[in-house]
Formats: sequence, C-alpha cells, structure tokens
Amino acid sequence: MKRKGWWIAGLCALASVSVGQVDPARVVAVVNGEEIKGAEYYRRMEFLPGVGRFLGNRFAEMPPGFMTLDELISEKLVLQLAKKLEVSPSDAEIEAELRYRLEQSPNFLKEFTDNGISKDDVKNLLKLELAKFKIVTKGITFTDAEVTDHYTKNISRFTIPKRYQLSVIAVSNEDLKKKVDAGLAAGKSFEDVAKEFSEDLTKRIGGDLGLLPDYALMDPVREALNGVKIGGVTKWLQIGPAWAKYKFVDAKAAEKMPLTPSLREKIRREQMLVRGSIKNDLKKLMNQARKDAVVDIKSKEFADIYKKFIDQVLKDGGG
Repeated sequence: MKRKGWWIAGLCALASVSVGQVDPARVVAVVNGEEIKGAEYYRRMEFLPGVGRFLGNRFAEMPPGFMTLDELISEKLVLQLAKKLEVSPSDAEIEAELRYRLEQSPNFLKEFTDNGISKDDVKNLLKLELAKFKIVTKGITFTDAEVTDHYTKNISRFTIPKRYQLSVIAVSNEDLKKKVDAGLAAGKSFEDVAKEFSEDLTKRIGGDLGLLPDYALMDPVREALNGVKIGGVTKWLQIGPAWAKYKFVDAKAAEKMPLTPSLREKIRREQMLVRGSIKNDLKKLMNQARKDAVVDIKSKEFADIYKKFIDQVLKDGGG
C-alpha cells in the first residue's frame, strides 16, 4: 500500500503546518544584514504565487496556505468518515502498520526523522492511509487460498526478468572507433579504454551500466549479446548517431519471487482494494462528505477560495 506520491503530499502538508509554529518575531534568515522574520516567511508561504493544482483539465493557481488548509480539511473528513463507518484505525493497527513498513524498508522511519518529521507525525500519516484503506475495503475479504491462486495465475507479475550486467563504450566517429579497437587489441581493459575514449556519460566509471533487465535492452543489443559469452565484447553497433561496443560482464537468470508472508500481504491488500473500489467508491463517499460538511474557515480570503474550489471539485466529480 506504499504510494510515494501520497507520502510526498503528506510531507508537504506537515512541512506547511510546521511553518505555522514559527514565532512571528523570530529571524529565519538574514540576507546581507537584512532580516527575514517569521511573520513575513509565513505570510509568503500562505500566498506564494505561481503554484496550484489541476482541476479537471485546467490548472488553477492556489496559494500554498489554502492548499495546505484544504489538505487538512480533507484529512479530517477522511477520519470522520472512517469513524462514521466504524472502521477507524486502532492504535494497535497503527503500530502493526509501522512494523510492516519497517519490515518492507528498514529505513522507512529514519527517512522521515532525518527530515525533521517525528515518529508521531509518521503515525498520523499511517493512520490516515489506514483509514482510507479500511473505508475502501469495508466488508471485503481476500483469503489465503485466493492469494495463492492469484499468485499462481499471475506468476509473470511475480517473476524478476533476466538481467544483464553490462559496460559500454560509445563514440561518434570512425577515428575514435579505431582508437578503441587498437586499445582493446593491445590488451588494455575495457574499463580503461572506456575511460580514455568513450563519449558516454559512464566513461568516468569505466562504462559501467549496472544491472539491466532484459526488457530494457534494445533489440540490436540483445541480439548481439546472444553471440557473446560472459566476459566477451560485442561488435560495433550503430545506436542512433553513435557507435557502441558492449562488454557482457555477467547475467542473472529470470527468477520467481517466493510467496513470502510479506508478498502474501502485499497481494491481499492490493486485491482487497481492487474489490473494494467497486463496492466502496472513496471518491463518491468523499464528495458526499464534502457536500455535508460544515466548514467554517476564519480567513475570508481562504473561505471565498474554498467555496469556489469545492463547487468546482464537486462539479468535476473530484474527491
């Protein structure tokens, strides 16, 4: 259930909220002896021009302060909706979710705390995401037997493709091609020749391209590698306006991902969301929550923007 975009949005909201805690009189920066104080910083954050979001197919400029406020209002509505549906995440579920994320990525929490986001803030983000998940999957199940069946019938999804470890020398003219061939014929290593003559960005690291999946290779490259043993070098291949030679460093055969408890849980959640999105349309539920909500925004500027914004969102069918 890890969705990078959602976490970025969550972090942005947290960052914006933290600005509100800046003492208006506190100096946040000094430019050539002139101070920028918290009040000026916060006000500019609220009304910074040139930012916004898409409403339907058009871009609408919106102050960051308003976008943050709308995000916070939406979060409140999600949590209130979860409570109304009796699916609010419990503290135990939030702790379990944190453990699950740490199992998936041991640095999960550290990536947040290194950026000044507290553990409690991370738990709040998890609470919100769990609330969305539980709203969508209310009344939905996906059994262990169904997980196994889905895994078996969709094994290609859970197969890591063949991968090639390659290095490259790329040049743009015949003169450099001859110099490369002469260097290799003289017994110089592919890596040293790449550093000396290659015009590819990888020349600094001896042409190392890393481990590439089979599907990422162009057909001429894949075909050339079929006739080369590990440790060997391909003939010159014309790639667009350039010429390239590839060293076949190593290969890893395709392998099936084992159906571990972690993968089982990932499949279960994914398929519960697929089923739940049909039965419990979160967008529709949030639209109704927005229509029914009594939102009292104290800033007249933001209150006016919010009314127009919500009218447009509901008109466009957003949520």
